[in-house]
Amino acid sequence: MRRYFFDLEGQQRKQYDYCGHFFESAEYAGQFAELMALDLGIAPDSEWSGWNICVRDSRGQYLASVPVQECSV
Repeated sequence: MRRYFFDLEGQQRKQYDYCGHFFESAEYAGQFAELMALDLGIAPDSEWSGWNICVRDSRGQYLASVPVQECSV
């Protein structure tokens, strides 16, 4: 298993994931980022809308970016 990090990046600030999560592959890490984006998209006041979840491996290499979009329910 490898450790992956999920940093939140907005227009003017970032929130770094210093702990990370372990997954068997980058594909699973990407799926987790998609679930995170869906969860953040339903947050009150759409506070995360427009942010991105950037997935990086333990060496800091960029793997993917998943946008957080406001849920229109």
